[in-house]
Order: sequence, then C-alpha cells, then structure tokens
Amino acid sequence: MSQEITTENAKKAQKDAEWAYNNAMEKFYYSMLEVIFLRIKSHLSPQGLKKVIEMDDKRKNNENLGVEFSQKTWAVLAESWAGAEGLAMTKIANLYGLEIADLDISKIKRINKKPDTPRCEPTNRAEEKEYNE
Repeated sequence: MSQEITTENAKKAQKDAEWAYNNAMEKFYYSMLEVIFLRIKSHLSPQGLKKVIEMDDKRKNNENLGVEFSQKTWAVLAESWAGAEGLAMTKIANLYGLEIADLDISKIKRINKKPDTPRCEPTNRAEEKEYNE
C-alpha cells in the first residue's frame, strides 16, 4: 500500500496512537496488578498470607491507608513498566529497522523529567477490592 505520508498524517497518527495508548495502559495496569497480586499470593507461606490478610483488613478499615497503599501500588507499577516498555520498544523498533532519524524526538521525554505515564488510579473502592481478592 503506497500513500503519501505528510507531516499532518504523521501528527494525526501520533495523536490517535497516544490516545489509544493511554486508554489501553489503564486496562493494562489493572491486568498487571491482578497478575502480580495473584503471583505473590501463589507464593505465600502461612506467615506471608497472614501479613497480606492483616494489611488488607487495615486498608479496609482505614480509607486513608487504603488510598495511600493504592497510590504507592500504581507508582510501583508505572516505575516497573517503564523499563520493560523501553526495552520492548527498542527491540521492536529494531525489527522494523527504525533508527533515531525515524523518530519524532520531540515526543521523547528527558530522563530526568517525570515520565508522562497514564495516571491509573482506582475510580472507586469496589474496583480496587475486586482486584485485591
């Protein structure tokens, strides 16, 4: 398929992809959270299970603690995903034969700046509870 690619086409494709990325990332973070919680729970000793149950009870009875725990959880997921995402992007870009000149450098964030990752925060306690059970 041969079509003329203009700067406008590229900017629209970037915008559409960024919108879709942000929507997909929220779903992905919830899925990743569920997988990680299940993986942790599948390795718990009786002592570890007791600690998880105690923390879940504390969170259930203290909304501030629950919110703080959730915020820390989302931050950990974002931090963990950033490295894996960068590695996967690099390897897939290599499969396409892409080089630095093929990228819109203005879209790449400086390492020292806070990353522009989606803010994936539970919208309500029921959703959060569902993923913690």
